[in-house]
Amino acid sequence: MLLAKFAAVAVLVWFFHSAKENGESPFKWAIIGLIGFGITWEIAHLITDAVTENRAIAASAPAFIGIAATWFVRQKLLLDAKRDNA
Repeated sequence: MLLAKFAAVAVLVWFFHSAKENGESPFKWAIIGLIGFGITWEIAHLITDAVTENRAIAASAPAFIGIAATWFVRQKLLLDAKRDNA
C-alpha cells in the first residue's frame, strides 16, 4: 500500500510536469493521471487478492500495473496535445 501511495504522488508530479511542458492544463492532466492510476490500481488489487496468497505480490503488483496503465494514458494525452497544437 505504501508503494501505491508513492506511485500516486509520482504520477501526479509526472503528469503535472508533462502538461506544463506541452502547454496544457497541469491540474487537469494531474487529475486524469491520478484517476487513471487509482482505477487501475483498484482493479489490479482486487484481481491479485483473488488470484494469489503471496502478500508481496498482492501488495506490489497493482502499483506496477497502475504505473504501466498511466503510461498509456499519458501517451494518449501527449498525442492529443500534439494534434491540437499542430
